[in-house]
Amino acid sequence: MENYSKILSVYNNLVHILLMEDVKLDDKDFAIIDILSRNAKQSIFQLAKKLNIPPTTIHNRIKKLRANGVIRNYVVQLDREKMGQKVCALVFVSLDNNLLESKSKKGGLARELIKYPNVDEIFETSGTVDIIVKVYGTNIKDITEFVINTIREVKGVIKTETVFALSEIHH
Repeated sequence: MENYSKILSVYNNLVHILLMEDVKLDDKDFAIIDILSRNAKQSIFQLAKKLNIPPTTIHNRIKKLRANGVIRNYVVQLDREKMGQKVCALVFVSLDNNLLESKSKKGGLARELIKYPNVDEIFETSGTVDIIVKVYGTNIKDITEFVINTIREVKGVIKTETVFALSEIHH
């Protein structure tokens, strides 16, 4: 009986996900999201004061945003410069899928590269570039070595182009 209820629960969750339409957000939801995206450590009472919305409304809306998957997580925003990683670059990677090993196909390469501590983000893209890797290093040499010794060593990588950031502007 216990297994049946677990299976039923999983089934109901899947049905809910499959039938769920886009979440309808209003100005209050966007205001809450905007403030939380800048500083997620704020309390419900701080948000209520800033937005002039009752705390219970803020609480219920955040609960709804989390339940609907709009807010997935709260994360730490790192100051890479204070960590000694003063140089940021975007590495544009072109692939030949016919040459890629099976573990690197269907997002596998991106999942492997994101494991490196100096890799911040990866975008799988359309067009002439297949992947864009946002990478940090203490200097240009660090990034160059990462590109040559890690990214270019992957079978199926046919071309990389590295663009160094002159500045970064965060939300």
